Amino acid sequence: MLCSPTPEIHKEETLPPTESGLPDELQTPWQRIVSLLRTTMNVPMALVMCHQTPGMQLLVMSQEESIPLALPGYFSDKMKSSGDRFLVEDARNDPGWAEHPPADSDVIACLGEPIRHSDGSLFGTLCVVDQKPNTFPGHSLLTEFRHTMEAHLDLMATRRALTLEAEKSAALSHKLAREATTDPLTGLLNRHNFEERFFQEIARHKRAEHPLSIIICDLDRFKELNDTKGRSAGDELLVTLATLFKDRLRAHDLIWRWGGDEFLLLLPDTPLMGAVEVVESVRHLVEEKAQLETTRVTLSAGVTNFNPNESQDDCLARCNRLLEAAKEKGRNCVILG
Repeated sequence: MLCSPTPEIHKEETLPPTESGLPDELQTPWQRIVSLLRTTMNVPMALVMCHQTPGMQLLVMSQEESIPLALPGYFSDKMKSSGDRFLVEDARNDPGWAEHPPADSDVIACLGEPIRHSDGSLFGTLCVVDQKPNTFPGHSLLTEFRHTMEAHLDLMATRRALTLEAEKSAALSHKLAREATTDPLTGLLNRHNFEERFFQEIARHKRAEHPLSIIICDLDRFKELNDTKGRSAGDELLVTLATLFKDRLRAHDLIWRWGGDEFLLLLPDTPLMGAVEVVESVRHLVEEKAQLETTRVTLSAGVTNFNPNESQDDCLARCNRLLEAAKEKGRNCVILG
């Protein structure tokens, strides 16, 4: 037997409490409730047992310090088997008690009511016990306190539901935002957020006076490949090219699927020759790894640096002209300017 503040609940009768199954926000108010219930009903012990774990688990308890008490399995069985309020005025009059009297307990009277969730499922039992016969005339107090505890559970369930809905809503918003700015085939950025990101990089470029390189590139004769090999083969090539670029770029570099087989890259803090080195390395990898059966696949690109005295449109137009120059030169090359 264990004296106050925690009574022993014998292992052969009910499982002992280990860690409280009660949320932290309910621990203090429920402890106050059982303490107030014990004093107002003038009983030696009031407690809440939980039914949601194997056996029974003590959640909160208030007990007279001078009176060591243990809760017999007889009463625990009553809690588990009763779906409604139960009253045992004197357990010594029950045949079950006489057949299996507890060895270490003076408790012979008990009043309990089930604590339920709003859906009617059982959470636990609020009860008061006594060492002498007791009709518990103040049972209405126990009912009122039980209603308060059920209101606490309902409030917590509502909070959890609202939190879950908020998390779902945030996840959906994030998903929709990502889908709105991401190309579904390659996983790269799409044109929808280009202007915003480009303006951000331009502003940073002007503040830090660091170089900002732009690359526009595409696969040579991609439409012919699509027409002869099929769209799925063309899609596979685009995914391969996107992967080659992502593997080559740094974390703060930006790449968009600009349209069809065309890709646009912004390389912050990168001088012109550094950008040429990046796209040249990918161009060589395309020749090595992006072949389509016996068909040779190649890449052309235009590379330039942003001039702080020009507009975004002027910069992109110049880069597009460089790409066209690469095509006119015979394709499979990089033109810078």
